[in-house]
Amino acid sequence: MSWLFLDWFVPLYLLVSVLVLAGFGACLYFLEPGLQDAHKWSSKTVRHHPLVASVNCRDDDSNALI
Repeated sequence: MSWLFLDWFVPLYLLVSVLVLAGFGACLYFLEPGLQDAHKWSSKTVRHHPLVASVNCRDDDSNALI
């Protein structure tokens, strides 16, 4: 008889626990003001910054090893 109980209890327990964790994460996301702004940087246009200095650059540190 215990197998009949486990057949519906285990999937129901897993479903309820996932829903509770998702709800907790949604509450954290919507109630923390800084978390909503954290992903907005990705929507801005990204400027390309070359890793190698240009040929016309005459910095004193242009030949320094990093």
